[in-house]
Amino acid sequence: MIPYFRPAPLEIIGPIVIQPWGFLVAMGFVFGTIVCQRIARQRGMDPQLYGDVVVWLAGGALVFGHLGHALFYDPAYYLEKPWELLYIWSGLSSYGGFFGCAVLAVMFFRRRGVNVLRGSDVLLVGLTFGWFLGRLGCFMVHDHIGRRVTEAPAWVQSTIGWLAVRYPTTAEFQAARAAGEDTYRFLGGNYQLLDTVRFDLGLMDSLLAALVFAVLMVVMRKPRREGVLMVVVLLIYGSVRFFLDFLRNIDLGHADARYLGLTPAQYGSLGVLVAGLLVWRESRSRPVWPAPVGAEPAGQD
Repeated sequence: MIPYFRPAPLEIIGPIVIQPWGFLVAMGFVFGTIVCQRIARQRGMDPQLYGDVVVWLAGGALVFGHLGHALFYDPAYYLEKPWELLYIWSGLSSYGGFFGCAVLAVMFFRRRGVNVLRGSDVLLVGLTFGWFLGRLGCFMVHDHIGRRVTEAPAWVQSTIGWLAVRYPTTAEFQAARAAGEDTYRFLGGNYQLLDTVRFDLGLMDSLLAALVFAVLMVVMRKPRREGVLMVVVLLIYGSVRFFLDFLRNIDLGHADARYLGLTPAQYGSLGVLVAGLLVWRESRSRPVWPAPVGAEPAGQD
């Protein structure tokens, strides 16, 4: 079981500070790009391609992630304050960013004359590694607090319950405040967190991305048909993420919206699964790559 913690921002000069979440998200983009470029180089592609596409995707993740949050998570709020749609740094939906960036990536690869399935295969390998780091940032700030462990089925408790966060007891919290310590400063007055052990969906999602990346490393040991790496990412991530979202809290402030009992992310996961099946069907007729020595290279699409 993991004790509650939240690293303080690192103060540099005056008002300039490095936030744990922002730092790890930035590292996700940096190291995700490095992974893409390394694989692209190994597969005879231009590594600079992935230095360029990340600029598109970084902006797209903010814009589409914010729009997804406004549309599916808190539409009533943005109907009252529509000007806050321009605050792209405030409120982000992962699947809003995913689907928006998917469109941008297809546009980018076609514009550069790159085979879309090949380009996306490499891109998603880097994305999973970057997502692993970025979601660690969410874990550091605990912005995706889940249900109490005791509310989960017994097999879930015994399997991943040890990864849950133990929030401070009332006595620990009061003692820290009396001593003037800032240990629990980020509980934000939400005393429902005291004396509870809860899942942290940021950590769960980070570990899921790490699992997908590890599977990709095994799958990539030999050439596969174009699109197969995409299929691995979409099917594994979409299916596991769908079930992980049942661990989201329903009793705290700002709990995720539910539509017919499912979160927006669960509907997004279903969309990802459908996309994975469509890519799988398409990949069955595609050539293997990297092509065996002596084979003629496949054309672009």
